[in-house]
Amino acid sequence: MNKNMIYVVTNRNLIKEENFYEAIERCSQASIDGLILREKDLSTDELLEMAKRVKVITNKYHIPLIINGNIEVAKKINSYGCHLSYKDIPNNYHKEGLKLGASIHSVEEAIESERLGVDYIIAGNIFETDCKPGLIGKGIEFLEEIKSRVSIPIIAIGGIDIDNAKKVINAGVNGVAIMSSAMNDINNRFINKLREEVEENI
Repeated sequence: MNKNMIYVVTNRNLIKEENFYEAIERCSQASIDGLILREKDLSTDELLEMAKRVKVITNKYHIPLIINGNIEVAKKINSYGCHLSYKDIPNNYHKEGLKLGASIHSVEEAIESERLGVDYIIAGNIFETDCKPGLIGKGIEFLEEIKSRVSIPIIAIGGIDIDNAKKVINAGVNGVAIMSSAMNDINNRFINKLREEVEENI
């Protein structure tokens, strides 16, 4: 995995001024490094139909598509990867070409995820975020400790904005993931500015 990457995590319930597929196309046009389709309330059949439509868009812009929480759907559409919560990482999982990622919330979970064979981790939440109000951020030191303990790529998530992105990248992670700020980023101003900030560290 490269450095200074920007991943977008979807949440259609946050979108105010576009429909869901318009938002996906807009984000893809900003040359993001990956899209994680995270619509947890959908059934497998509903997610499969949505994923098929999303994959048409991400393929158009050569954006890797990662399915959150459903290995079956990820395999059926031949997505780039599947992303799971730490507790859902299967033992002895045969990836069949899929990249496997995991969300972690402690250094111990990061270490165990690497042992279980995941390809990357998403670590959070780093700062307080509107998506999870009241949940105190774990801070830059959390990322630095994880970086010192695992060798797999690390993506940071949670409250990342233009003002703190450089600090996050300077902690040694491979990139950042954003959700609410991307879902309503009309004209991709936030994503484009975020790209400028993280790429200053190249």
